[in-house]
Amino acid sequence: MESRTRPHPLARGMTLLETMVAAGLATIILAAAAALLLAGGRVVHNTEHVADSHDHARLAGELLLSAVRQAGAGMSDGLWVVSSGVSQRINPVFGGDGAGTGVLTATTTGNVPGTGGSDDLWLVVPDRNYLGRDCAPGAAMTVVQPGTGALQVNCVGTPSGAAPATPMLVASNMKSAALLTQTAVTSNPPTATVSYSESGVPGFSNAPHKGGFQRGDLVYPARVLHFFIGPNPSTGRKALLRAEGKPAADIVGRPFMDMGDPVVVQDFVEDFQVAFGIDATNTGDAASYVFQDGLKPEFTPGLRSVRISVVATGRTPRRDTQNQAVLSEDLPIAVENHTPAPVPPDGYFRSLFSRRAELPNLASASL
Repeated sequence: MESRTRPHPLARGMTLLETMVAAGLATIILAAAAALLLAGGRVVHNTEHVADSHDHARLAGELLLSAVRQAGAGMSDGLWVVSSGVSQRINPVFGGDGAGTGVLTATTTGNVPGTGGSDDLWLVVPDRNYLGRDCAPGAAMTVVQPGTGALQVNCVGTPSGAAPATPMLVASNMKSAALLTQTAVTSNPPTATVSYSESGVPGFSNAPHKGGFQRGDLVYPARVLHFFIGPNPSTGRKALLRAEGKPAADIVGRPFMDMGDPVVVQDFVEDFQVAFGIDATNTGDAASYVFQDGLKPEFTPGLRSVRISVVATGRTPRRDTQNQAVLSEDLPIAVENHTPAPVPPDGYFRSLFSRRAELPNLASASL
């Protein structure tokens, strides 16, 4: 049989024009996908930045509120302290205003007056970390022999553990109290002798009109806390800081001063404002409190509430889809009586945490 084969069509590839068109289409598609990916990543970054700022403000505010609610235990009628050899009755809660002068000046690290407009806050709180250190198993001791010198207290244990750098005690009749700078505790169960540096001041006690400390007064450890805004040494960014204080006149004439370097409580906090609520009519009606910016240390009857406001940012600036800072809305914000000076937008979103807390320890009805 005669064999016949069908001729194969001539094989051909892509023309140069077709290759160029395909490459162009692929480039457009890849560019669009990359732009979409970058835009999505920027949205995620900005969302995380806003969430960061919310978290930083909330954590700082809640920590401050927790300390405020503990302040002033047993001190509803004030706290007696000796500062520069002078006995005076003060509030266990007070603070300076960023716009204040004199004793109302807000201070920062080392009690240096602040310049950024933020407030500061001083609190005298029971020291929960001190539980059982001197007379196990409890933190509070009871005065068993009245007087103005070294205190005789009940003590069933023996002193143990290392004392803080400047250990302080509060002697309280559950209305007024006195802050004692402890020098030694000598145990001789069932009693102990508490020596303190203020014993050389005539008549110093939690109730001077009674001539000294009284039988049944409670003695328990305390801390003096100073909160303010300052730079984090590690980052240079503003943060909420806390220093431990001690009785001594500071640079603006207040009865406490910082003992040493502060610790960072919360990073990325740029403003801290405090308003103090006074029940001037003594009605107990929280709606009628008069709030003021800054409170002097001198005892103020009717101090019942504190409003805490904290402004915080995220770690890094927000960006738009062109990788530029979001300029139109990321600016410092005004809080209480502090209006920041005009500055160029910096891309940092600000979150505001503001909450009011009652001072249960300063209301006699709470006892």
